[in-house]
Amino acid sequence: MATRTANGGGRRAAAAWLSLAAALVVLVGSTGGNTAASVVYLVVSAGAAVAAWLGVRRCRPGPAARWIAVTVSLNAVGDLLWQLQAWLADTPPDVSVADAAYLASYCSLGAALLVYAGDGDAHPRARFHALLDGAAVLVIALLVVWQSSVHSTLTDADLPLGTRAIWATYPLLDAVVIGLVVRGMVVQSRVGVPALLLGLGSSAWLASDLAWLLLAAPDTVGGWLDAGWLIGAVAFATLPWADRRDAAPGPAATRRTAGGRWRMTLAFLPLLVPGAFELRAWLAGEEVEPLPGLLATSTLTVLMIVRAQRLLADQGRARAEVHSLARRYEALAMTSSDAVAVVDRDGRLTSDSRSLAELLGRPGGAGRSLPQLLRGIGIDPADVLAALDRARLLPGEPVELDLRGDHPTGGTVWLGGRAVDLRHDPDVGGIAVSVYDITPRKLAEQELAHQAFYDGLTGLANRSLFLDHAEQALRRAGRTGSPPIVLCLDLDGFKDVNDSLGHLAGDDLLRTVAERLQGVVRAADTVARLGGDEFAVLIDDSRGGLPAAASLAERLLQVLGEPVLLHGHRVTVAASIGIVAAEPEATPLSLFRDADIAMYRAKAAGRAQWVVFDPEMRAAALERIQLERELGGALAAGQLRLVYQPVVDLQTERVVGFEALLRWQHPTLGAIGPDRFVPVAEDSGHIVPIGRWVLAEATRTAARWQRAHPRVTPLSMAVNVSARQLVGGTLVDHVAEALTSSGIAPSSLVLEVTETALVTDPDAVAERLLELRALGTRLALDDFGTGYSSLSYLRQFDVDVLKIDRSFVNLLDGSADDAAIVHGLIQLGRTLRLEVVAEGVETEVQRDRLRAERCDLAQGWLFAKPLEADEAELLLLAEASGAPALPHPRPATSAGELPAAQA
Repeated sequence: MATRTANGGGRRAAAAWLSLAAALVVLVGSTGGNTAASVVYLVVSAGAAVAAWLGVRRCRPGPAARWIAVTVSLNAVGDLLWQLQAWLADTPPDVSVADAAYLASYCSLGAALLVYAGDGDAHPRARFHALLDGAAVLVIALLVVWQSSVHSTLTDADLPLGTRAIWATYPLLDAVVIGLVVRGMVVQSRVGVPALLLGLGSSAWLASDLAWLLLAAPDTVGGWLDAGWLIGAVAFATLPWADRRDAAPGPAATRRTAGGRWRMTLAFLPLLVPGAFELRAWLAGEEVEPLPGLLATSTLTVLMIVRAQRLLADQGRARAEVHSLARRYEALAMTSSDAVAVVDRDGRLTSDSRSLAELLGRPGGAGRSLPQLLRGIGIDPADVLAALDRARLLPGEPVELDLRGDHPTGGTVWLGGRAVDLRHDPDVGGIAVSVYDITPRKLAEQELAHQAFYDGLTGLANRSLFLDHAEQALRRAGRTGSPPIVLCLDLDGFKDVNDSLGHLAGDDLLRTVAERLQGVVRAADTVARLGGDEFAVLIDDSRGGLPAAASLAERLLQVLGEPVLLHGHRVTVAASIGIVAAEPEATPLSLFRDADIAMYRAKAAGRAQWVVFDPEMRAAALERIQLERELGGALAAGQLRLVYQPVVDLQTERVVGFEALLRWQHPTLGAIGPDRFVPVAEDSGHIVPIGRWVLAEATRTAARWQRAHPRVTPLSMAVNVSARQLVGGTLVDHVAEALTSSGIAPSSLVLEVTETALVTDPDAVAERLLELRALGTRLALDDFGTGYSSLSYLRQFDVDVLKIDRSFVNLLDGSADDAAIVHGLIQLGRTLRLEVVAEGVETEVQRDRLRAERCDLAQGWLFAKPLEADEAELLLLAEASGAPALPHPRPATSAGELPAAQA
């Protein structure tokens, strides 16, 4: 901003200076010869010097301008010396010390012109051409001044030799300066403001010097001669103020080449000048000495010959460069994937295009129609003409091309590129078209798009495409009133196939399932693989409602239940299906969520089931999510605690141990039963840190009671172990840690395992149980008899305690046949030398029959409910003092207090 302001101020100052100087110059020219005119002359001359140095200081031009300032300053010194001599003497001397300053000003002016020419084209050929052109102009200028004044001045015998030499030097130096100016203009390859100012100043000085020598009485027009010299000084003084952008060489694209028309004219025009002098002398009847004209003509002829040779060499070099560039660009075009052509407004080729012929496999000669050529590879000519029309509407701007066609040999072809209307460009004169094959890229884009919306294994729609189709179906439902229905399927037994036969067999099974699903649903319905072994079906037109969806679910279960031959093995899988019909406010995500909830409800009900979604399921799912969220901080917040249910000897009804049961008291949700939060803890993994805390707390309590109530056989403590803990790798470490910390004997700790936990991963569970037995702990099989393979578990797993489930104990209140089942279980335990514990004893009849069957131990509400730690302590104290035991509590009616739902 500061530079712009300074430049603007400099131009305004220069304009003011020029206006004032012009007025003073006119004044000097019109009133020359008197003292006032002489004073004004000195003021203008000295002002020019001051203005030149101010321009150098304020505008900071190049070094040439500094030499110009020196020139104007020396000229002002010469004017001052000459005028002082004129005033001091009656007549001014012909030659004085002022001439030394004048001649020195020419030297500095020559230096400025040499520096000015040095800022131009640095190419040696360009400088040599400029030297030739400047020399030609110099020869003509010297001829002119010689014939007009120098010859007569040098031959004037009335003047002293020194005076003649100095007077003749001025026009000769003016001629040299003009030659240097022309050379600088040629090197700069343009006529800018500095060149104009230099030419004006040099011409003004030359005119005044010649007129002073030629006129018989120069004093009669002395004022105008002084005006000429002042014009030269003012022009030179203005140069430092010129815009530096004017002084700097312009862009290469705007410069004229060495073979420009004006350069050619300047090169050969000087040959006419000597003849013109001879013609003038012949017409005037004067005799002219022929030697100067002959020398000038000879010199110009030599210069012209050299110039012509150089021009011919440059022309040949330029033609070779053009041919080389043409071959280069043609080779690049042939090796490039782009085919380039120029067509007229009708689409006809204006020249041959080898690259287009290479792309299309047919000649691309001039005059052939580009749309018809592209038609040969299956592209519609109308599409090509439409693209050319778009290009004509936007001259000079590129228009992108994307042309598709069906190739005659089969397959689809795409051409990309661009078209630019360059008919206004004389070097092109048409519409430039570049095309290239983008078929691989388009195929890759299609493949990526397919991967983005389709499952790579089965070819079914993926989750993204399924949700998109669901959203469209919901929009249509708003118009048709027929809400879409979603079926969510999860395969039962897929993991077993993967684990036993390998992942390749699992992939084949998924592909078979996908084919069977597509074979059952309608073409308008969408089948998707959501991930893993989970699939979904979207019924768009659901005019049959939920009954039709249920019928479809039955058919799906039927076809999926058919055996599949995988790698030589017959495999049978089933599916759990959740069904949901869209509600008015449903979204794609809510549809999928509700169907998923129903599917998991079907999976919990057993294999090969379908369940229709009910809003209460959503409430249960939300509750489960809330419980999982709250359970994460329950242990750290101290919301979890243990209660202890006594295990009694049926013969004496004395307490021999306890079973630790987990309870959760939430500050806002209240008491949460184990049947609600334990499954959540299992699925979320929170059971692992909770189980570790239970082991530590239960063994610590057992150690305290054993120390307070020593017995021959120490009190035992039973702790339930979940399936998640068994298959994990930290349970053994946690048990060992609890035993070490509490100090109780390992045999006092009974780890209870349910049959469900054994089914999870039998091999891993068996290995884990062996490690636990190696620690010395006892193992109990909980809820015995409720599973499918109870007897096989007894044979496969080495346990110490057999716990009969409460469902069998309840049979003791029934018929003799029902009681026989309990008899068989107890006898089985005795045969295997296992300690037998009956769970859920609530009546005296049950107690008496178990006692008659010689069952070892029992627990239940008949003896005591689950007790807080201090209540259990009181029970042990009462037994130790011989006082009667606590009264038998009322049988439980709340499922939340049943040991069957314990941790």
